[in-house]
Amino acid sequence: MCLDSLLTRAELAVILSRLTVNQEYLSAEREFYAGECQFADVPDWAAVYVGYCAFNGFMVGYGDDIFGASDPVTPAAACTIILRYLDLPGTPAEYDTACKTAYELSLIPQDTAQKTALTRGELAVILYRTLRYEGQPDLQTSAEDKEKTEDDSRYIPQVGDVIRCGDGSDYTITDVSRYDANMFADGPLGPLPEPTCDWSQFDQPELPAAEARRFQTEAGDYLFLRNLYETRRMLYTLYNAMGENEATWANGSAVLREDGTPWVHIELTMPEDLTAYPFWPWREDQVTAFFHSRPGGTFYLEVWDVFADGIFQRTEYNIRAR
Repeated sequence: MCLDSLLTRAELAVILSRLTVNQEYLSAEREFYAGECQFADVPDWAAVYVGYCAFNGFMVGYGDDIFGASDPVTPAAACTIILRYLDLPGTPAEYDTACKTAYELSLIPQDTAQKTALTRGELAVILYRTLRYEGQPDLQTSAEDKEKTEDDSRYIPQVGDVIRCGDGSDYTITDVSRYDANMFADGPLGPLPEPTCDWSQFDQPELPAAEARRFQTEAGDYLFLRNLYETRRMLYTLYNAMGENEATWANGSAVLREDGTPWVHIELTMPEDLTAYPFWPWREDQVTAFFHSRPGGTFYLEVWDVFADGIFQRTEYNIRAR
C-alpha cells in the first residue's frame, strides 16, 4: 500500500478496530459485530470492522443505511473519531470543531487539517500523535496501569481489555456481563465510605502494588486481579467500625497501646500462612461484625476480581485477623 494513497472510511474502520480491540476477541465475535453493520454500502470484508466501530460509537453513517465505505476520509472526520477515542473530559468531539480541537492538542499538523482528504501516511502521523498523547492508555497495559486509586477512580473491566499478568503472559477479558450484576447483590456499589471519625489517628497502611495472578488448570484459565479500589472500601469500613468500638475509640480519640502505637495494626495483603475465606458480593456487616468480635491485633484485608476463561465471575473480599 502506498502512503500517498487516499484513505477510505472502510479502511479507517479496519485501522481503528486493530488499534482498539484484541483481534482474537474480534475474530471470536465476528458474527456479532458483522451483524451490527447495518449499512448497505459496506463490503463483506469490512463489515465486522465497521460494525465494531459503529457499536462502540467511533464511527457513524450518513443516514439512510449509507456508511460511505469508499469515500475518502476528511480531516474533520478523522479528528472527530480520534477525539471520541480519547474521550477527554470537557473536550467536545464535534465535526465542525474537531480539527481545531485536535490541532490545539497537537494531534494533527496544521497543513494536514486544512486538506480536503487524508492519505494513509497523514493518518499514520495523527494516530502516532494520538497514541503518544499524555494520559492515553496503552492497548496492552500492566496491572499497575489498570488500577487507578486517585480521587475514588477505579478500573472497571471492559470486553477486549488485555491484562499483563505477573508471569509475563497476556489475559484477554471477553465477558463482563456479571460485573455489578451479581444475582445476590442489591445493585452496583455506591461511593466509598465517608469518615465517621478521624481516620488519621489509626494505622495507615500503604496500598499494595496492583497485581494480576494467572492460574491455568483443568477447570479453566483463571485471572485474579487485585482490586485496590474495593480494598479501600474494606479499609474505610474497618476504620469506621474502629470508631464505633469503645475498645479502639474513646473520648474522641483512638485508643493507643502503652507504647503509643495504634491498638489495631492493618495489612492490605494476606500472609501465606493464613487460610483465606472470601465472601461475595460486598456486605458491610461482614467487616464490621468480624471486627467487633475481636477489636484488636492485626487485621488483614484483601480483594480480588476473579475471571475464568476471560469471563468475569465475582469480586472476592477477605478479612482475617490474629
